[in-house]
Amino acid sequence: MTSRFTDPAHPQSLQPAPPGLHAGYIQDVLYPRHVFRETMPVWTASVLTALGRRAPDLTQPYTLLELGCGQGLGVVMAAAINPLGQFLGMDINLQAIRQARALAETAGVANARFVCLDVEAPASEHALPACDFIVVHGLYSWVGDTQRAAIRRWATQLLKPGGVCHLGYLTQPGSASFAAAQRLMHLSSARTAGGSTHKVRHAAAWIHQLAGAGLGYFQDVPDALANVPSLQELADDEAAAYHAHDLLNPHWDALHVSDVIASMAHAGCDYAGSASPLDNIDAASLPLQAQALLADLRRQGASVAEQETFKDLARNQHARFDLYQRHHPEGNLLPEAAHRHTLLQQRVGLLPEAPHVESPTGMLTLQSRIGPIQLPMSHVAPLLGALQHGPRSYAELAQLPAYAQRPGELNSLLQLLQWANWLHPLRPDAGPQTSSEPAAHRLNAVLSDQPAPFNGAVLACAPIGSACAIPEGGLSPHHHARMAVKAP
Repeated sequence: MTSRFTDPAHPQSLQPAPPGLHAGYIQDVLYPRHVFRETMPVWTASVLTALGRRAPDLTQPYTLLELGCGQGLGVVMAAAINPLGQFLGMDINLQAIRQARALAETAGVANARFVCLDVEAPASEHALPACDFIVVHGLYSWVGDTQRAAIRRWATQLLKPGGVCHLGYLTQPGSASFAAAQRLMHLSSARTAGGSTHKVRHAAAWIHQLAGAGLGYFQDVPDALANVPSLQELADDEAAAYHAHDLLNPHWDALHVSDVIASMAHAGCDYAGSASPLDNIDAASLPLQAQALLADLRRQGASVAEQETFKDLARNQHARFDLYQRHHPEGNLLPEAAHRHTLLQQRVGLLPEAPHVESPTGMLTLQSRIGPIQLPMSHVAPLLGALQHGPRSYAELAQLPAYAQRPGELNSLLQLLQWANWLHPLRPDAGPQTSSEPAAHRLNAVLSDQPAPFNGAVLACAPIGSACAIPEGGLSPHHHARMAVKAP
């Protein structure tokens, strides 16, 4: 990847972004460091494969761009454990970009680059690379229509054919009812002196006071306060910074999925599915009555936009993390034989949070947005047992007696357990030496001396090309053995 913005020899790469979006966006406090598994290339490719779609080839060099990368931990993490990729982070906050570059340099992660640039800057005027992945995780609902159009232009101009855009945003109907309260918090903060952490504490106290006074809004929307952190939570500066970014910006828009699908189609990108595997499995993510109604809609020829709008109502969806794919000359959908071949080649391994199942009897219960999901333990135990001693390919798992007669169910089961953080697909290029890749070890050493990311302590795990959540007490040798890739 070459760019005048990412070459240390060019100091202009660390100049503030030109006027634009940042004039109204919170800049005085940094968005806390996060790592989101759903934005990692291996995760994205596995979800596309499960959906029967052509995914970028991770055995060849590829490029990922994150718009609104913040302090860059996600970009540095992805780069440290995916050596075939080039990773570029872009943000409007100069201090955040400096933090990101410092982390990459301290950890010796050479394939991560950062640029201070506004999304409204024309991509065609800058030496930016064509991308296999573009990540927009926490930006789209917090900017205006002009900036959203600019983000879509980046996808049009930079995504390669078949490339994929991860788009996270607030959605109707779940987030719509809080819009008025958020607007009041923003307006209140505008006349409050001090920095953003003080402003969000003041605004949250004001909302809690209004709720206690019995205002009609809080009577009709009793769960509104679920969106407002407690004052005890806001006592932590990092939590206050997070909620300031979430709640005080001038834009906070709950979007209709149908509008997003239409606008991304104009940008040349098809709706592929959710980055959350659970939301792609109707039987697990929709109430039973809704499943029957959705089947009727499909028989009637309902569009994808209508079906997804129906699902959002059925789940009272608050946020979506969706995948949009640029049109590929050979088509984005795989032929049936190619889909089966690609599925069978995938390998998966157990994560530390996966339980050790001693008995195949009883029921397994997972909590979801619509309530508990129950699976017969007999469906899950053979899979977990086979993975206890190391990763297995989809083809090997499909040969287990429990799944040999119903291989189609294995695909859904693997997606469900991936969503539950019990297992993870492996990098397709992972081999016996992958666990000892030096960049991952250097990054882990750096992270061990720093506070944990805002959404939990993680470890760079090269075999899965992602971060691994660290359980209380740390990782045992047994945990490491679960992910050890053996020679074929």
